[in-house]
Amino acid sequence: MRAAGRAAAKVKKGRLPSLSNTTIAVTLDPIELGALEVWISDQPDPKPSRQEAVRRLINEALRHH
Repeated sequence: MRAAGRAAAKVKKGRLPSLSNTTIAVTLDPIELGALEVWISDQPDPKPSRQEAVRRLINEALRHH
């Protein structure tokens, strides 16, 4: 098999794209990031990831809206 054929035959591995989730990129300044890190450190073990922390904070804010 030619190299091009082998490359075309490779199957992409990993998670399938989700049709229900949307990725949002957020830029935080150092103070905001520091505040997020402090919030994470105040959470019980297991500590949430940054992504999970942001999701929890958004959900909490929306519940009180």
